[in-house]
Amino acid sequence: MSERGLYRGHGLQAIDGKGRVAIPAPLRAVIERNSGERVVVLAIGDGDDCLVGYDGNWSDDLRADIRNAETRALDAGTEFDRKTLKRLGFGATEPVPFDASGRFILPSVFKKLGKLDDLAFFYATGDTFEIWNPHVLLAAPGVDEITKTLVRFHLEERGAA
Repeated sequence: MSERGLYRGHGLQAIDGKGRVAIPAPLRAVIERNSGERVVVLAIGDGDDCLVGYDGNWSDDLRADIRNAETRALDAGTEFDRKTLKRLGFGATEPVPFDASGRFILPSVFKKLGKLDDLAFFYATGDTFEIWNPHVLLAAPGVDEITKTLVRFHLEERGAA
């Protein structure tokens, strides 16, 4: 099996009135390479007001990560909340098909959870990518200034600053 491709890059995309949004081409190419299909898995952000996207095959790595974290916690004699991690990692997700141009319909519940309105800022994080309301990202504590500068740039380019 070939090595998994990593998600790299960023982009600001419009969300239309029907909730359709397009995954930026570099991210879309990695989804298709890693899974062989045009399906993005959406999940809630890990403590951030954003969504997380990834290819379906990454779920196997997530399952292994949860098992490894549980083993480390048990070996260290510390508490481990496996149920919550499994629920959030697998239950609070939705696989969504996209077309050849990367457009998909954002499920209403995920649009609400991600606080998304008319714009979505896609930001790669290696194994996954984040989908932010750009204005929420700009107001979020703990987000570095380079990321915020990229968002401001895209907003200015679009005339939405």
